[in-house]
Amino acid sequence: MLLNEALNLSFHQPEVDFLIPNVDEDLRIYVDPFLFYKSENPEFLAVHATIRKYFDIAISQIKNGKEEIAKRMMVFPEVKETMLGLSKNSHKGRGLGHIRGEIIYKEIVSNKDILKYGISHLAEMQVLIYGVEFDLVSDMCTNIAKHFFVDYTQRQCLLHDIKMEKGICLTHVFDWQELDWDDIHTDLPLNPHNEQPMLFVPKVVIRRFSEINYKDFWTTIYRYILRDIEISRSIQSIGRKPKITWKEIDKKYNFSKKKVVEVLHEDYQLLGKYIRKKESIRLENLKKINLLDIEGTDKKATPIENLISGLKELKVGKADCRKYESIMVKILTRLFSPMLSDPHRNVQTVDGREVIDITFYNSANHSFWFDIKNKYGNVIIVFELKNMTDLGNEEYFQISARLNEKNGKFGILISRDKDNLDIQRAYRRYNNEGKVILNLTDDDIINMLTSIKDGISPIIYLTKIYRKFIEEA
Repeated sequence: MLLNEALNLSFHQPEVDFLIPNVDEDLRIYVDPFLFYKSENPEFLAVHATIRKYFDIAISQIKNGKEEIAKRMMVFPEVKETMLGLSKNSHKGRGLGHIRGEIIYKEIVSNKDILKYGISHLAEMQVLIYGVEFDLVSDMCTNIAKHFFVDYTQRQCLLHDIKMEKGICLTHVFDWQELDWDDIHTDLPLNPHNEQPMLFVPKVVIRRFSEINYKDFWTTIYRYILRDIEISRSIQSIGRKPKITWKEIDKKYNFSKKKVVEVLHEDYQLLGKYIRKKESIRLENLKKINLLDIEGTDKKATPIENLISGLKELKVGKADCRKYESIMVKILTRLFSPMLSDPHRNVQTVDGREVIDITFYNSANHSFWFDIKNKYGNVIIVFELKNMTDLGNEEYFQISARLNEKNGKFGILISRDKDNLDIQRAYRRYNNEGKVILNLTDDDIINMLTSIKDGISPIIYLTKIYRKFIEEA
């Protein structure tokens, strides 16, 4: 059973940033640490940096003769709290943390290139070590960066009113001071079927297998080398270029994980060539995953009519403010994901005096949101939500105060209605301070939702509003 069904939560996968887990058994998908690296989101990039730091420390312990510390650092049990992996009909995990850790430790110690150059990307392990597959790469990432997943889970629970229990024990969390694993107590949601803590995972870092993997290395790098060898031999022996199929190459050179590991142990520079090739690929050109194709995932979407009726049913005023914020988080995610991702709610400004209703990270690399990022500097998009119809100078001052060189000079003020005076207030901010404040109302939100129902991107509607603002300001 899916989490939203088990807890009777009023959302489906398109309306949330995280992967909705199955509370009964693991989903056969994994965390790909390479996608943290490819993100421009500072919090995601910090995960990649944390992993590199982790292995730098482990390698330094080996070099300094502190093998026992390094061995303990290489213990990576299956992270049952994410509910991803290979366990069937349960979330028990396979209990192979120490065994798998021994394999990784021995490889690091015996591989002079790893000791010299370190680990650039966690998924390299899947290419270099025979006993490491993408499920272990996922578990390694989640274990090392467990603090990130805790923070992310807590944010999602606050966003979507998911109950958390206080002081829950979370096992196997790395203590950076002691360089050892320990338990922590924190606030987390509990799986309703087994009362165990849950960790949510951003759906943008989920894959069937790691982007960096031995099959990809073979098909994009090594078999081209082998084909050139075969062509060169043929020209020397028969004087002409032969027709050689990939199937013949794979069969003759015994394509397998073991063969790839052997090749890279003989010529480590090939790994560097492969990694540079992967790093050069733009994020939007990486292989995508369609969660609808994955067995057990949430394949439903809240009907557009339900979102519209839910919005219309809310009363204007303070009494329904919380409900208004909750439904708008779902609607904005539905409208603008994946271009806008990782929503934060009630974000405090640096001085702690102001609170921004919602911010989204602007991960767009094309189209409207990309243009906004380039023109106005909006790495994040600020949304102020006002469950009111009669806006005043105060509401425009609030959002204007949140727009600056750091956050960007574009923001969206969403209210139930507006009048011509509100439009003039926004124009003054633009003409006096160069700040764009688009005021969207219920009618605008409903029109964008209806666009989705009609198979049209809501961005088209938003672009028209923006252009009208600029032309008339």
